[in-house]
Amino acid sequence: MSSSAPQGSSPPQASGSQASGLSAPDLSFLVAAYNAAPWIEAAITSALAQTEITVEVIVVDDASTDDTAARVQTIADGDRRVVLLRRARGGGPSAARNLALDRAQGTWIAILDADDLVGPTRGRDLIALARRTGSDVVADNAERFLDEEPGKSWRLLPNLRDGHELRVDLAEYLLQNRLTGGGANLGYLKPIFARSFLTRHAIRYDERIRIGEDFDLCLRCLLAGTDLIVSGRPHYRYRILAGSLSRSLTSADLHAMRAAYEPLAIGDTSDRRLRQANDAYLRSMRVLQAYVRVREGLRQRRWRRVLAGAGRLDFWFAMLHFGSRALRRRMT
Repeated sequence: MSSSAPQGSSPPQASGSQASGLSAPDLSFLVAAYNAAPWIEAAITSALAQTEITVEVIVVDDASTDDTAARVQTIADGDRRVVLLRRARGGGPSAARNLALDRAQGTWIAILDADDLVGPTRGRDLIALARRTGSDVVADNAERFLDEEPGKSWRLLPNLRDGHELRVDLAEYLLQNRLTGGGANLGYLKPIFARSFLTRHAIRYDERIRIGEDFDLCLRCLLAGTDLIVSGRPHYRYRILAGSLSRSLTSADLHAMRAAYEPLAIGDTSDRRLRQANDAYLRSMRVLQAYVRVREGLRQRRWRRVLAGAGRLDFWFAMLHFGSRALRRRMT
């Protein structure tokens, strides 16, 4: 996994200052941005508003075609805590985050999507949680909201309430991240990571992955020997966009996710619970692949592919999952 710029692109250009004589910040926010002009200023402002800790915000503009970079530049010109890196050719969110990670100086690393928001005490509270529990990876519940209806929101983990915490080991993380049938998907959480832990275990984003990259990074951390601690209080605001990337999952995306997952050989263990979790996760991936193949066949009018896919039991398992999830959403 490499963090270098794609072949044929110019080296990333940086603005803002890290060599400003300031001590290393407590928390580095990594922001991968592509055509995020409508939301990027609000995202950066929320990160800079953290209380009782020092922060830096590293934004990687991944070859946007709108004025995302110009908006970030304006903020960086007035606040040396903001760093702008620019890629001449886009490499995707994983490559952008690796580039930001290379530049980060914070004791802790936080991922912030360019269209999301964080509450002002999030960094302080999560760092305190990490220190108290001794974990190198901690997260908080996320509050999801509709971009067109900001007042309408719901928690990612509805059963994890304020004041409560959840400890998640590797097996539980896989079970809760099944692509179909897994309930609340913990892969949508945005943990903070101890930078020393990532460095010590050479953990980085797999740049083949366009969707599910945060899940993969957290998974590699759990494999390296830490648990994930999740606080019930939602300080992270996850914006749901009508054309969000997570809604455009393709067969190629699933192939990349599987190609990254299988070499980890998680099922090669004497731990029966972990083997079962691995089998369940792989089974959910097969189910989702069957569904996506049929959906793509319909869009491309490849009727033989549609008929072949619709004849698979995996496809109907996926339909049952998505149908029941939509029904639950309407009832909440």
